[in-house]
Amino acid sequence: MKKIERALVSVYDKSGILEFVKELVDKYNIEILSTGGTGKLLEKNGVEILKISHYTQSPEMFEGRVKTLHPKIEGGILYRRSNDQDIEEAKKYDIPPIDMVICNLYPFKDVIKKPNTSLEDALEMIDIGGPTMIRAAAKNFPDVVVVPKATYYDLILSELEQNDGFVSEKTRAKLAKQVFFIMADYNAAIANYLHSYYNPDAFLGDHLIKTYQKVQDCRYGENWDQKAAYYRDLSAKYGLHNIKKLGGKQISFNNYLDIDSCLQMLLDFGENDYITAILKHTSPNGIALDREDQLMSVKKAFSCDPLSAFGGIWGVNRKLTKEVAEFIINEKIFIEVIMAPSFEEEALSILKQKENMRILEFGNLLSKRKEIYENPEIRSTLGGALVQEYDSKSIIKDWKVVSERDVQQEEKEPLIFAYRVSKWAKSNSACFTQTYNNGIYTIGIGAGQQSRVHVVELAVQKAKEFGHEKALKDSYMGTDSFFPFPDGLEAAVKAGAKAIINPGGSIRDEMVIEKANELDCALVFCGKRVFRH
Repeated sequence: MKKIERALVSVYDKSGILEFVKELVDKYNIEILSTGGTGKLLEKNGVEILKISHYTQSPEMFEGRVKTLHPKIEGGILYRRSNDQDIEEAKKYDIPPIDMVICNLYPFKDVIKKPNTSLEDALEMIDIGGPTMIRAAAKNFPDVVVVPKATYYDLILSELEQNDGFVSEKTRAKLAKQVFFIMADYNAAIANYLHSYYNPDAFLGDHLIKTYQKVQDCRYGENWDQKAAYYRDLSAKYGLHNIKKLGGKQISFNNYLDIDSCLQMLLDFGENDYITAILKHTSPNGIALDREDQLMSVKKAFSCDPLSAFGGIWGVNRKLTKEVAEFIINEKIFIEVIMAPSFEEEALSILKQKENMRILEFGNLLSKRKEIYENPEIRSTLGGALVQEYDSKSIIKDWKVVSERDVQQEEKEPLIFAYRVSKWAKSNSACFTQTYNNGIYTIGIGAGQQSRVHVVELAVQKAKEFGHEKALKDSYMGTDSFFPFPDGLEAAVKAGAKAIINPGGSIRDEMVIEKANELDCALVFCGKRVFRH
């Protein structure tokens, strides 16, 4: 390992570069080679540099497109200091060693996010010289230190000080690995941009190129003997990585799955009114809407299935109040995760009495629905992945009352509410809802059954078990797909449902409609299935 004597500096992001380079020069007497804009900044502030164009005896060309693509640059980075033939060739062609490359890339991803970026502007932001240099330095990391981000400046200075002007091989290797990750992400962004530009209507291309970065290790996976971690998609500006943990234990693998489901439920119900979603194993066991009072929304959601709410995930769509926090503590409810856009100061103080409960603040994510769902949904399979659009379109495609009994205007909202809840319960699903003075709440939810009639019967059974038998009379029911036979509708009406919504589409739809008319039940086909596997 050789002391660093010469460094090449060429950065787009110039934050911290002046202080960093001054330290290299003043403390370690390192010679600095630099390009146009970076060189001007350094010279202006009293740092002596050798311009690349003078060093190579070759001018910058094509408005800066060619600056460092030269054998004296790439050769100085790439030649192996322990290889006799490389040493001889370096002497023969007058190629001095370059021991450190400090370079960050044109911000291609930032530029293409701007709405009016032209193809010409985007192409100009595809860095060529920078990637060539940092890849070369990374390849030759046993002899060359590569510094691809300003965040590493302090690390380098610390190591130089501790190691008398040297950087350890471990750190060199770490930085080299980072370079290849940076390049993978950079190239993925370029490939995806060009695909989208020339195929604006093709959501799914021939290749899927994604890069992910670890956010945290999980104690274990879905089960105790599985290793797991949570990674964020670097192409997604908004997601679970934006959530702040304000208290409680580490977020587990299963927590992340439930948090994702809860946030998507809240995204679907929106920011109007007070919404509470309580769920477990990614399916809701109670959801309520109150137009005036968050505490009432919470109590109504909890009342649907208080047994399953034990150890569940609770989410609200508005700032969580002191009254809600007191209710949770006073009722001695065990909650795994509670999440809200924000928390009243007193509410947070009260909730922190439960040391293990994960308290999550998701900020303004509910206002970012459009941006969140621009990315595809990806589910892994053995040896591959299934990719689809998120199911984020309107819950109603084509409202069609197909029964003789009509749906009154005031019945429409609780009916759609029931269907929206059934969307988030695992298929097959069914949800019964009822109204009260200021809102709507679930009274029975069935999920994860293989037959339509059984899931309706399960929802009815749970409603009765938790004291909602009277509320079943004149209730509303939604189910996530069509009735293959009339028996599911019969079971719902027998329990008390007066109006039912599903997408329609069965070969036996006429039989189902006939049965609805016979039983004097309003039946709506909405044209959109909401399976959730």
